[in-house]
Amino acid sequence: MQEAGTIPMQQRTQTASQAHAPSYYAASANPSPMREVLKEDITADVCIVGAGYTGLSSALHLLEAGFNVVVLEAAKVGWGASGRNGGQIVNSFSRDIDVIEKTVGKQKVALFGEMAFEGGKIIRERVNKYGIECDLKDGGIFAALNKKQMQELEHQKALWEKYGNDHLELLDAKDIQNAVATERYVGGLLDMSGGHIHH
Repeated sequence: MQEAGTIPMQQRTQTASQAHAPSYYAASANPSPMREVLKEDITADVCIVGAGYTGLSSALHLLEAGFNVVVLEAAKVGWGASGRNGGQIVNSFSRDIDVIEKTVGKQKVALFGEMAFEGGKIIRERVNKYGIECDLKDGGIFAALNKKQMQELEHQKALWEKYGNDHLELLDAKDIQNAVATERYVGGLLDMSGGHIHH
């Protein structure tokens, strides 16, 4: 019998070709037990294919909304991109908000601004609510090698603050040296809404 609040996951027997690529993350991850192989017909409101971060997050949202959800995974939980992305929590999109504004306009860009910083909030809420042991570390640094890059980070800070990220701090040469133990950078931008997780 399925326990309340759990998501049934079915997967095939793992083969050698489905083993994680050798990496620090694969070698030091929390144990992820093999799940039962799907052998019979099952019925669900929603079937999600892939037990990566996106699939599992979607399943949790749907489950909380009262849907009967099943997750299918061909290998292991977090086997693909989720298990190889380095666990970085980084805000924004592939293009920043000022670039997006040129396409969608000033009225619609506010929604993109909210979405840019929503992911980290969702991750932290899930970690707290479900007691996920993922070595969550708050904070990420964007480092500047020269004065021009530092000016770009100053612009970045002002832009992100305009859209609600109030967890930003500019670092001078001494501050960033203390943070990353190198004299290579002239400064940086610390984003405490960013961070790192490890499953």
